[in-house]
Amino acid sequence: MKAQQISHVNEALMVLRHFINLSAKLLPFLDELQRKKSPTASENTDRLKIIDVYRSYNFDTRTSEMLLNSNVLELIKHSFENITSDQVVRRRHKSNRTLTSFLLEYKRLKENWGDVDAN
Repeated sequence: MKAQQISHVNEALMVLRHFINLSAKLLPFLDELQRKKSPTASENTDRLKIIDVYRSYNFDTRTSEMLLNSNVLELIKHSFENITSDQVVRRRHKSNRTLTSFLLEYKRLKENWGDVDAN
């Protein structure tokens, strides 16, 4: 691999890690906002902004499989879809399994990143 290719891969990894870290904060927050029965105007604005961010991202879930050997982008996508699905169905199911799966994978990746960063 040439130096320029390595630089592009490193940049892609940095962007991917940032997106995953951001998702680990935004998706649980969005989940909480979606479950609120009487959200404030500010909470509604926040909720709509987060939804717009995720809908505007057009990423290939295979990217994380290639770069990180992880299906984390697929988990993010499914978590978002689950969170924004029909409210009546979601209220009956207190836990969001896809979000939990994503957060567990995030924890695993974060531990791996810590090991890599330490070397």
